[in-house]
Amino acid sequence: MAKTSLFGLRQEVTIFEYERGLLYENGKLIRTLEPGRYQHWRWENVQITKVSLRQMSHVVSGQEILTADRVEVRISLVAQFMVTDPQLAINSVENYVDQLYQELQLGLRDLVAAKTIDQLLEARATLGAELLNQTAPNTVAYGVTLKRVGIRDIVLPGNVRNIMLKEVEADRQGRADLVKARAEVAVARARANTAKIMSENPNAARLQELDALVQLAGKNGNVVLLPNLADMLIPRPAVSSGKDSGESSSSDHES
Repeated sequence: MAKTSLFGLRQEVTIFEYERGLLYENGKLIRTLEPGRYQHWRWENVQITKVSLRQMSHVVSGQEILTADRVEVRISLVAQFMVTDPQLAINSVENYVDQLYQELQLGLRDLVAAKTIDQLLEARATLGAELLNQTAPNTVAYGVTLKRVGIRDIVLPGNVRNIMLKEVEADRQGRADLVKARAEVAVARARANTAKIMSENPNAARLQELDALVQLAGKNGNVVLLPNLADMLIPRPAVSSGKDSGESSSSDHES
């Protein structure tokens, strides 16, 4: 802002380090002013326009866009930019911030319209970079350098959100069922291996029975009766068939 001095006859303008000034005389651009203090007489037809060179952020509010599969989404952006050429920024366009806003809107519409809803959600992390590469060359023409573009929000219609929630739930249920099935297969294999070991080693089965009895006996209130402990520790002899017994008796009778 210009200050008045010397009884109101002179005006003073200070250009800060982060600014540049454009000096106009009789409506014609004379030169770019570096940081410093400048004065001119009030009757001189002089105007100084200050332009900030600091990095700025601009929010592109949500706009409703149709995807390639005709799903309406609402997307908002955040753009970081800075003026690198004050003369172009002021003289080539009416308002460089509004121009940047329109560039981002048009670029976003082109990108979203070429993607399905699934592709759009998968490419959310890279969508800002795509928009940056597409828009940045256009902003250089009016003295603005686009530094970064990020996706702020993607809002889906209610019915689409419900469908996706069901898909996520079904996917999680399927994974849980798969884990459960794998556990059941592992248990079945362990039981099969145990049964094989027991069939090949009868004594191991007897030891397992004893272990189960010891655990039962260790609990209060349980009474374990063992009629003949030796029968559990010593394998019983095989019982001879009736035919063999008959033959033995016959042989003894003949002798």
